[in-house]
Amino acid sequence: MLTRLQIDGFRNLARHELQFCKGINLFVGPNGAGKTNLLEAIGLFSLAKSCRGAKDSEMVGFGRELAEITADIQNLKKKPR
Repeated sequence: MLTRLQIDGFRNLARHELQFCKGINLFVGPNGAGKTNLLEAIGLFSLAKSCRGAKDSEMVGFGRELAEITADIQNLKKKPR
């Protein structure tokens, strides 16, 4: 399970850190706020490619040299008895 996500320089997302909880996490905001970019960042971290078919250079924020995505993942598998 994704527990924490840090994003810096990814598309229009400057520097953000998000904490996720078990269950449903909801992203709400006006148009252009970065909700889809946030989902793309999660997909990029998970799949190592853009779910929107973007090139690497297209995902780096304007005027930036690089983008960083860091995630903390918790293993939810139960231990064997």
